[in-house]
Amino acid sequence: MAHRRRRRSRRRRARERRQLAALAAVLAAVIAVVGLLSPHSRAASSTASTASAGRTSSNRVAAAAIAYARKQLGKPYLWGGNGPYAYDCSGLVQQAYESAGVSTLPRTSEDQWQWGPQVSTAQDGDLVFFAGGDGTALAPGHVGIVINASKHQMIEAYAPGYPIRISTYGLSDSPDGDSPVVGFTAPWQRAGGGS
Repeated sequence: MAHRRRRRSRRRRARERRQLAALAAVLAAVIAVVGLLSPHSRAASSTASTASAGRTSSNRVAAAAIAYARKQLGKPYLWGGNGPYAYDCSGLVQQAYESAGVSTLPRTSEDQWQWGPQVSTAQDGDLVFFAGGDGTALAPGHVGIVINASKHQMIEAYAPGYPIRISTYGLSDSPDGDSPVVGFTAPWQRAGGGS
């Protein structure tokens, strides 16, 4: 009898922890949506939205991946997160492309880099890679989705404490870790999309 009570108690505590984690993720997303992000993040997001409002992506697959990523803006970063409430960088990229019909994109940034195809210049919808804190130039540890190649803008799940955001890459004023660029890949080409 005591064994059953302990088991029920453990299940109840595990359920409460899951509910608390889900509530924290929703709360973080709500805070981001109502504009309690830093002024710099809000300004970058507003500028990027305005700049790309009339643009069309080079193909439907890339456009669908970008649209998915945009819907995740403000959600929290979670290492190993694969959505729908929180993501890490490669989880966001994988889910964005899965929503666009590319279901074979690997899970980690290192494998996504190898999977390619690698391209020399970025287009909207391409992936941009960085060494990051836990990677190298040969096995990048960070990835984002290019949303405006001409302005070096991407959507990324950067790190704990930073919600999913629009950021610049490869520029002198880009956030730490978002420069230098290791390279680009075009996963939308795997779906037969193209311009």
